[in-house]
Amino acid sequence: MQNKKILVLYQDWDGWFLKNYNKFEYWFKKLDRAYDRKNDYYILSLSNIKRGIIKKEDNIKIELFKSASYRQIIDFFSFGKRIKQVIREQKPDYIYCPFLYLASLVPKSDKYRIIGFLRDKTPKMIKAGGGIRSIYGDIFYLLDYLALKNIDTLLYNGASLRDYAKKFGFKGKLIFSPRPVSDTEYFEDCKPDEIINKYDLNDKKVILTIARLTKGKNIDLGIKSIKRLPSDYAYLIVGEGNEKENLIEIARKNGVSERVFFAGFVKHENIWSYYKVADIFWLLSKSNFEGTPNVLQESLFAKVPCIVSKIPAMKNIIDDKETGLILKTWQAKELAEKTMDLLENDKLYKQIQENGYRKVIEYTKKNVKVKDLFL
Repeated sequence: MQNKKILVLYQDWDGWFLKNYNKFEYWFKKLDRAYDRKNDYYILSLSNIKRGIIKKEDNIKIELFKSASYRQIIDFFSFGKRIKQVIREQKPDYIYCPFLYLASLVPKSDKYRIIGFLRDKTPKMIKAGGGIRSIYGDIFYLLDYLALKNIDTLLYNGASLRDYAKKFGFKGKLIFSPRPVSDTEYFEDCKPDEIINKYDLNDKKVILTIARLTKGKNIDLGIKSIKRLPSDYAYLIVGEGNEKENLIEIARKNGVSERVFFAGFVKHENIWSYYKVADIFWLLSKSNFEGTPNVLQESLFAKVPCIVSKIPAMKNIIDDKETGLILKTWQAKELAEKTMDLLENDKLYKQIQENGYRKVIEYTKKNVKVKDLFL
């Protein structure tokens, strides 16, 4: 079979995808499962870094188009010109757009197929920032509309995202594709004792959150809830973000600094150690623009019962009192009470563990490897 030429359109601020090989491998190979040794890949990315990953396969070429997040709209059309040039030079068979809006820059043609992946409602996420970002959000709604006019095949990972595409009149092929639970081969051999010793978690009831530390993730609700829980409860937070210092200050003001631990960024193959020390997983997002969160699937796989916020994305995989607990309010009192009730109800705890595990195994069987679409 002849090698296929794949043009991949990215955006990469601060080297999130393309500077760190482990992150690139995790997102592109393990989650999207877009890489195939027999194909040739040209990755063209908006980026504010000077150089891409050092280690890469010989069938991947990376071009960084200098930009910055605050110049995104300004540089957008010149990036579109470069896309057209690359299409003429590389003559791709497929154009893959993990960031949906970038497909708006790709001219329709019967010489290639355009594949998009709808993971979140980016315009809504941008508008949530308020101020000038509200105007940018409206621009990105237009770009999503234009992108959906161009895309031939669209993967999505949640019912609300499917409805979003249909609302914009998408006429191509829709494929439901929840992401796989990745790096499970590290699960059995992980070393939770190192974490227990580092944070002195012996004889503690451990609550875990893994998330970007941003306002939309609502982690401050968890910190305020810890104050309402007995002193043998600890809150372990994995992730980085611009809200970290603010969250540290909230923990201090609430008098729980000694029970709230910030673990920072953790390589994904090491993440299972954190799930293994956890008794409960909290996912408290207010951000109503995502598909099914990866960490939610991971916690169910690890048999860590979840308590989640009431946004629609959670209901893709959480059935209240069956595969997890869903909050009815945004109140610390309710979260603390549900946490204690679950840990004191052994029958319900075990029921949620087993039901959640079965649910995620069946759910992720529906995953479609992006590379299998490059026929």
